[in-house]
Amino acid sequence: MVMAKKYKKTKINYYQLKVNLKNETTDNISIVKTKFKKAITFKNLKVPSIDQGDGTVSAIESREINIRYLGGALVYTQEKNIPPKWNQEYKKLEAIDINGFNGLGYDAAFFYDSENMIIAIESKVPGPTLESFCNLLRQNFRLPNFEMVVVTSTNEYEKFLNSKGVRNLEVKMLSLDNVPEKKSTIKGVMETKDLVDTIDGSYIDIKIAAGTDRNKFLNFNAVKKLAEFAISSTGSKHEITKFKVDIVDLDSGKIDPIDLITNRIFDYIQVEQVTTINKFSIKEKITQIEGFYLKRKPKLDKVYRL
Repeated sequence: MVMAKKYKKTKINYYQLKVNLKNETTDNISIVKTKFKKAITFKNLKVPSIDQGDGTVSAIESREINIRYLGGALVYTQEKNIPPKWNQEYKKLEAIDINGFNGLGYDAAFFYDSENMIIAIESKVPGPTLESFCNLLRQNFRLPNFEMVVVTSTNEYEKFLNSKGVRNLEVKMLSLDNVPEKKSTIKGVMETKDLVDTIDGSYIDIKIAAGTDRNKFLNFNAVKKLAEFAISSTGSKHEITKFKVDIVDLDSGKIDPIDLITNRIFDYIQVEQVTTINKFSIKEKITQIEGFYLKRKPKLDKVYRL
């Protein structure tokens, strides 16, 4: 009897590697693009792994599709706190025997556009986080300072950066179980997390306002740091699912509400469930992500062209 194939959907999120390229020459911009493209090949997968949660993250695939695009995959290997398996015959939970193996592997495929410096990457829990992808680059290569920004239907982040200031801020932070924690050095963030956990909350909504004085703004650098944390919190225990700012437009002086996360673009790929990670399943995922990206490419070229 032939068993029916089972399929699962995973979400694809889009991010742009943001580097300060203002007033740079075309040649210098091209040099920066080349550096990041070379780094994302991960030296033929010979870069050291990095720590994440109960294990490590490594690059297991990265290849040039053509002169502009790369396709690849990362794997998160869970080495501690391994969950049990279910013994159907004896109706009980049992420890998984991983002797001879490093742990349980969870892969995430990606597709990189070196011209716009945009990456489309699987979001999986458990799995490699966006922060781990960034850390693989930062710890193994000499690159200009960069941050990841969410790709939205219009370039909201650029509007935020070029605004006169921020009048109000709204944040929604979840509290999830059985997913890795993301630490923050931003004053107040860890305390907020602790507050939600202490009272067994599932999420918290926060609103911060500059007040009634129209000439007063929130501390822009602090809001920017918090925005960077929010964008990279995807898949972590305290994921931020809303980051709404009321900015004052530099030209018109009018208040313009934008959400740096809710307006993000995303897609879903559908792949056959397999018991082990293999080259075929990774290639199929990269192919699907490429297809979605190329459909979006004309608009992304207009809004995010460097």
